[in-house]
Amino acid sequence: MRSLTQYRGIVRVVAVAATATLLLAACAPGGSSEAGPASSGPVSTGVGTEPVTLKLLVNSGVDVPFYTALGELFHAKYPNVTVKVDNQDYATLTTNIAHILAGSNVPDLVRVSQLGNLIGDHLLTSLDPYAKAYGWDKWPQSQFDSTRVGPDGKQRGTGSLYAAGAGFGLTGVYYNKKLAQQIGMTQPPATVAEFEQLLAKAKGAGLQPIMINGKDGGSVYPLQNLVMSSADAAQAVQDWNYAKPGASIDKPETVKAATTLQRWGQAGYLPADVNDIDQTRAPAEFLKGNGVFFPSGNWQAPGLDKGGAGQFGFFLFPSGEAGGPSYAMTAAANLGIPAKSAHADAAAAFLDFVQTNDKARQDTVNLGGLVPAGPSDATAPTAPEGSAVAATVSAFQELLKSNGLVGFMADATASIHVNSLIPQTQLLLAGKTTPEAYAAKVQADYERDLGQ
Repeated sequence: MRSLTQYRGIVRVVAVAATATLLLAACAPGGSSEAGPASSGPVSTGVGTEPVTLKLLVNSGVDVPFYTALGELFHAKYPNVTVKVDNQDYATLTTNIAHILAGSNVPDLVRVSQLGNLIGDHLLTSLDPYAKAYGWDKWPQSQFDSTRVGPDGKQRGTGSLYAAGAGFGLTGVYYNKKLAQQIGMTQPPATVAEFEQLLAKAKGAGLQPIMINGKDGGSVYPLQNLVMSSADAAQAVQDWNYAKPGASIDKPETVKAATTLQRWGQAGYLPADVNDIDQTRAPAEFLKGNGVFFPSGNWQAPGLDKGGAGQFGFFLFPSGEAGGPSYAMTAAANLGIPAKSAHADAAAAFLDFVQTNDKARQDTVNLGGLVPAGPSDATAPTAPEGSAVAATVSAFQELLKSNGLVGFMADATASIHVNSLIPQTQLLLAGKTTPEAYAAKVQADYERDLGQ
């Protein structure tokens, strides 16, 4: 077991140093100007005594058991509050969230992957009053940067706060320790070129080099990592994520990354039916030994540990150059309070609870596979030595050394992932679009989404 002191160091770095740099282009918290509504009237940190059903709407998959467990812990502290967890798959929820929040059957907390037009359309409650009431404004503030939105309702990293989460997701590459040993991997690859050599060795050994879910966007992860493996490209990606004026992804780095990913598909490094594999099948196949490598996020770690304890490792996607910095996509598992929530105070209490309660923070690691958010002096969770969970937390600490935290391109706008990145990456892997056309189309769709 790692010592509590070791993990306290990891998590405190996450809460202080990581959030001090999260994300790369993050700005300091802005003023009180808001594109959407603040909470109406005074807010309370109490939940009352009357029976309350707090409705959560989250993503299908890992989110369901994770938030169900957090809900049970919250109910144990506040017996009058029952947490009901409902779910939709990621693509459906991100596509329909605005319609849901504008409707008559509105949840009290909703998983918010992209803020998109939710702020300009006044569909989320500003959390600024709750941040002051609970003292979140005294915590390291950069952990909230990705869910601050400026007065224009578009540019992120400044302005008012609209969502918060239990912990941070992180992407990298899982590997099957036994299969990696078979192809001579003694340590994680230091460069993209070394990684490609390992992929070739795996293919030559009759193994499936990479398992990945192209049906619902998993193949976008290595593509973004390939973009960021080029010098200075990570900052450009972050500017794009935060809707900085003039930001563009239609650049040589994107074309190069798309060319590489397409070549991997043509070489058989990706599954032949990659575009038919979803986020449920991919980890199941990987657990069965179908794949030496599995590019994905730390939310997969608990399931991998449960299915094959000690069998899987994790490393950050390698740099384009030897000795170069590593970059990874990271974002908080954010929940927002809809403007129409019937129980906003109880919802805010839940947000505070999941970030500060010791058991909730441990579940954030064990069940969510996430690095906990919250105050810098919070109790640090633990994880078994040699587990995939421990490896992802250690990787996060390693990432801090290179100041390499970047947001997901998939979260840049409300529809960019479902309507552009997924279909265009599928076309790329099917050989039905070119890398140049890919970069141009994604940028055009982005500008359409932003109304530029």
